[in-house]
Order: sequence, then structure tokens, then C-alpha cells
Amino acid sequence: MRGGNRKGAGRKKKPEHLRRVPVTIRLPVWMVPQIKKRGEIGYLIELELATKNKFLELPEDYVIGS
Repeated sequence: MRGGNRKGAGRKKKPEHLRRVPVTIRLPVWMVPQIKKRGEIGYLIELELATKNKFLELPEDYVIGS
């Protein structure tokens, strides 16, 4: 027997309010290489917005960096 679907296997879906949505932003040219050196741009921006003191109201079930 090989592979196939198994009950309970696979990644669990996130709740709808935690789903990610692509958003286009414009950044100055000089910023992009500096941000890329530190990692994935989208996740770094999300991390900065989520950890900035009282900038956003985060849902209770939101895990920073997930």
C-alpha cells in the first residue's frame, strides 16, 4: 500500500480571519535590498506591523510569525 489520503493527515486550515491576502505596495528602490537582506519582505513587514506597540489590534488567536 502506498500514499493516498488518510483521515487527519495534512496541514490544518487556518481560520478565515487569519488567511493571508496579497497586497501590492510601493517602496523606494534603496529600501528593497536592505529589507531582502533580512528575509522575506512580506513576512518582515507583517512582523513589524504586528509588533509595533498598539499600531494594530491583533486577534487573540494570531501568532506572530506564523
